[in-house]
Amino acid sequence: MALRVKDILFDLIPNKKLRRKLKLKYGTYPYCGVVKNVKISHSKNLKLGKWVFIGGGCRLLCEGGLEIGSYTRLGHEVMILTSNHNYKSEKYLPFDEVDYMQKVVIEKNCWIGSRALVCPGVKIDEGAVVASGAVVTKSVPKCAIVGGNPAKIIGYRDIELYNKLDKEGKSATFEDVKDRKWVNIEGHKEYLK
Repeated sequence: MALRVKDILFDLIPNKKLRRKLKLKYGTYPYCGVVKNVKISHSKNLKLGKWVFIGGGCRLLCEGGLEIGSYTRLGHEVMILTSNHNYKSEKYLPFDEVDYMQKVVIEKNCWIGSRALVCPGVKIDEGAVVASGAVVTKSVPKCAIVGGNPAKIIGYRDIELYNKLDKEGKSATFEDVKDRKWVNIEGHKEYLK
């Protein structure tokens, strides 16, 4: 379903209980969290699944189309691009008036870390994790963990465990994870090689 302006307006209601109640009753999609300062261009081309979270400062440029699957989380200041300029123009420098639009698809249960950049034409398969600050220029396979610039596969989630939890319907809603548990991990990571 396409994101509608009224759904974003619900997030301006300061009372959390009232905001949630109104969103669930009158919203055009199952509850999604959109933090303030999110900028969405061409919102008619945006399709959201249920329980999607979009962090503060995100920029979603949806000219070419953007689909975000259910239970996916976008960290703060994520940028998703769905179009690019024609820099190979024979008419003008650095580019001409032509924009190439390419749809971006992010499937269910993905986690896109803060300040990641997703380029036009990319598909991020279900269960994938994109590290903070990653620049995703190519499609990401199921349950892959990617990071860097350009993003490369740095590991995989346990696919058997992912499939088991997914089959059991154990995708976390906001209500499931609202009471955070903080765990200290001692020591430092190993040195770069």
